[in-house]
Amino acid sequence: MRKVLDFLSKTDYSHSPPEMGAELHRMIRDILQDKDPYRQIKEKYNVMMMELYPKLKDMLEESGAPLDTAMRLAIGGNVIDFGAKYQFDVMETIQGALDRKPDPDDSGELLKALGQARKVMYIGDNCGEIVLDKLFLEYMDVDEKIFVVREKPIINDVTEEDARMVGMDQVARVKTTGDDSPGAVWERSSGEFRKLFTEADVVISKGQGNLEGLIEVKHDQLYFLLVTKCELIAERIGSRKGQFVVMKAQ
Repeated sequence: MRKVLDFLSKTDYSHSPPEMGAELHRMIRDILQDKDPYRQIKEKYNVMMMELYPKLKDMLEESGAPLDTAMRLAIGGNVIDFGAKYQFDVMETIQGALDRKPDPDDSGELLKALGQARKVMYIGDNCGEIVLDKLFLEYMDVDEKIFVVREKPIINDVTEEDARMVGMDQVARVKTTGDDSPGAVWERSSGEFRKLFTEADVVISKGQGNLEGLIEVKHDQLYFLLVTKCELIAERIGSRKGQFVVMKAQ
């Protein structure tokens, strides 16, 4: 705590939360001498959601609009709370996601853009919900799909190992940001990531951390999918805390 407080007293608060989070968690990993202190809980989340995968797949197959439904499930995954009775809790949360209207809601534009796209980049967020991201990608009729993860373990964010664990590599080409920030931070990302980002016809940025790192980046078809986790970000994008969001970047 002393090291963390000392860091916070000296840090430059013009940096985004993912940038500061990267430094804080490097410090924590060094102190613990553990490269991935969240490994067990990440694996638990992935296993939990993969157990639900067949039921989720059936839900989409029975849907009259599977791509739209898959998108809503992916957003809902951003707030899943894994308690002791996780299967009931998860399915209840997922079912609720189907009835919630995003605000802002640019989902119509996103679905139209996906129908015209050849190459899609999807920037992932956390473990567990990656299974719902996988389902969304499966229902995209697109020639090339790229799923982006963190370069190294950071909190419960998804890595290449997690992506392989849920079979993401079977539906998309898995790449990294080239950085271990808990969000895709443009200034810290690799040249390869920036090139793929620029070349993609559609970019989907999942979660608040990615929004915080990419909100100033220009792309004609960049969409943010998330649940707002704090008042500051909610106010900035014209929403409310806890709201589902599908927002096209300005």
